Amino acid sequence: MQRKPIYLARTTQILFEFLCFISLFPRSTWSADTAVAVINVSANVPTVFSVTARGLPGDLDLTPNVIVNRRTLGLFHFKYNSDVVSLTISSDTLSGGPEASGVPYSFQGGGFKVSIETGCQSVDASYNLPFTLSNTGTDIKSALSAALITGIEEDCALMASWTGTSQTLPKAGKYSMGITLTMVSN
Repeated sequence: MQRKPIYLARTTQILFEFLCFISLFPRSTWSADTAVAVINVSANVPTVFSVTARGLPGDLDLTPNVIVNRRTLGLFHFKYNSDVVSLTISSDTLSGGPEASGVPYSFQGGGFKVSIETGCQSVDASYNLPFTLSNTGTDIKSALSAALITGIEEDCALMASWTGTSQTLPKAGKYSMGITLTMVSN
């Protein structure tokens, strides 16, 4: 007769453990019906990606021995909300400066150089200092323009610096050049 109470005690213990285990599950686990509804919401922000150029009127002063520092040639108007892969500035002349019939003007010192005004978010700050253009182009994009958080709209001045020829009478001709800025998106 002593075995029966042990058996009942063990059965009671197992039943108690089972009820404790079941109580760990939320009540919804045992419900028979479940319903789910989902509303998907989305919107598109259109891509805006443009750069335009506005030249300022006036000729370059090519007087002998003239010293010109950071003369504004024109403005680049940037408006974009997509990352910039490249922002390449180039000259349409082999020398990177004004030429007459393929012959470069004879500048003194470092020649004809351009720079972008300080504070332009689209252009790397190292190009705020005068640099020589090439006909193959130089990528001048900033790290910010390549990894946007928000879109950018700004005007950035293109400036030039040069020292006129040391010749008393420079060679006659119309000295000109084209400067191209090409912006490519991701």
